[in-house]
Amino acid sequence: MIKVHDTYDYDTIFTAEDARVYAELTGDMNPIHLDKAFAMQSEFGRPVAQGVLILCAFAKVFGTMWPADKYAYFISQDVTYLKPVFIDEPYHIRFECTNVDYKRMIGTIVGIMKDQDGNEIVKTDARIFSREHFSAPRV
Repeated sequence: MIKVHDTYDYDTIFTAEDARVYAELTGDMNPIHLDKAFAMQSEFGRPVAQGVLILCAFAKVFGTMWPADKYAYFISQDVTYLKPVFIDEPYHIRFECTNVDYKRMIGTIVGIMKDQDGNEIVKTDARIFSREHFSAPRV
């Protein structure tokens, strides 16, 4: 059972290989993600991860780790990209349950990705259905 204020932590790195595979799967061949020389000339100065690739880290946690319910699924997700996510740099995501609707079995989880200096990079506010973790407590 996940309760309001419970947290879960996850570390991730998006590699050049991740960006390449994602590009092949989706057709997103933007050189800002794949071409180091091109990206060095951009405002970012180096390759950045694709936005939806970044969301894969959040989906991985929601789908397999926390709430760790094989029947859990997304209801909705709002995302704010605050700063670029660079290839081959470590990031930390702290997830916190901020609300539980026991009647509908939906938890609201906020995830904040930070870089190694503690700067907030990406924020997501997700609603997740989980019969196992968000149902009314048994008395």
